Amino acid sequence: DDESGLFKSADEVRGLFSRAGVENTPVVVSCGSGVTACVLALGLEVAGLNEPKLYDGSWSEWGSRDDLPVDNG
Repeated sequence: DDESGLFKSADEVRGLFSRAGVENTPVVVSCGSGVTACVLALGLEVAGLNEPKLYDGSWSEWGSRDDLPVDNG
């Protein structure tokens, strides 16, 4: 919460994910380095939506490998 500096309630977090189209389905979270993805995983857990999977290597790892696909389009 921007005013209190505390996490939003589980209901508020669930509403945010719901509006983004994230329901109780399998989710893998990643980001540029793994830090923001951890916050997303925590939010999914708090909301009770599912058991998120964290790709902690995130883009830093994926983008540095020549054997993995990258879509530039």
